[in-house]
Amino acid sequence: MKLFNGREDIEYYEIGVFDGEWNKTPFALVNGKTMIRVKPNTREEIDIFIRQKDLPRAVYICSKSKPLAENVTKTMLFSRICSKIK
Repeated sequence: MKLFNGREDIEYYEIGVFDGEWNKTPFALVNGKTMIRVKPNTREEIDIFIRQKDLPRAVYICSKSKPLAENVTKTMLFSRICSKIK
């Protein structure tokens, strides 16, 4: 997965894998965590591993912006962007 961060106020993203009914599907990242850091105005290539037995039900891969607690304001806009797995 390629993830581009065009937001100056965000550096962390949570990755998720879901089935066709938006239920979580097991997966793993290289670092063993679901949060990754992508500096503003940079692109990261992320390896997502899905077990062979879970692959048929995995339909979407999503990234959700996660601001640091110290940067949160009442007007903070959170985003979740999903791509369909081919």
